[in-house]
Amino acid sequence: MRSSRAARAAEAVTLIGTLAVVGCNGSTSSSTTGTGTASASVQTASSPSPTSKLPSTAQLEAALLEAGELGPAFAKESASPSPSESNRSDEGDTFKGCRPLAMLLNGGAGRSNNPQATVTFKAREGAVAVAEELLAEPPAALGTDYAATKRALESCDSITLVSAGKTIDFSLTPIHFGGPGSSAVRLDGTYRGVLVNGYIAIERLSKNVVLSYSFFQAGGGSSQLASAFYQLAVDKARTNLNL
Repeated sequence: MRSSRAARAAEAVTLIGTLAVVGCNGSTSSSTTGTGTASASVQTASSPSPTSKLPSTAQLEAALLEAGELGPAFAKESASPSPSESNRSDEGDTFKGCRPLAMLLNGGAGRSNNPQATVTFKAREGAVAVAEELLAEPPAALGTDYAATKRALESCDSITLVSAGKTIDFSLTPIHFGGPGSSAVRLDGTYRGVLVNGYIAIERLSKNVVLSYSFFQAGGGSSQLASAFYQLAVDKARTNLNL
């Protein structure tokens, strides 16, 4: 029988969902709040121009992590929605407090037409969730959008998750995961006496491709697994997309 502590850890991760900051998503963002998957894209402004040579959605999907690369404890939770699919929840905002980051995580206004691909995973025992997204966008737009996303990630030192009538208060601390131009933040909180720890990171992999990543765990505070999975995601994306 699952211990009470393990059950509380799994419940905490379910409340958070698999949260993916979508780094720079052409003038739109999307999220499913509550106990589902929150995919947040930064406010950006453009769709790809006819002359832009961007990776296709299929190419981006092939460059995402697979469950087997994370290990036998993980299973895929979801894949990319269709470009026309709206993930916006009618239940209201999930993240509150620091407005720039809350807006980013809660989503804004549907999905863009830029090529993008998303995947989320959850540990079979339910205490760890991982999400990754790749987005392609024309270089000028991506530069602007990436900078806006980076500012949002670095804008505050706390944020509150409100989900299913329950609250988790997180403190935020800058952390280094990727290259010199990347941005990452660590989130720490507690839920019913269980430590909840998370990481959100973005990295511009090339002039027109950005990776966003999140990792949440309950019951532990080490960044080792989060960092290892992040590097797997970056290495696979660079290799598959020839970046």
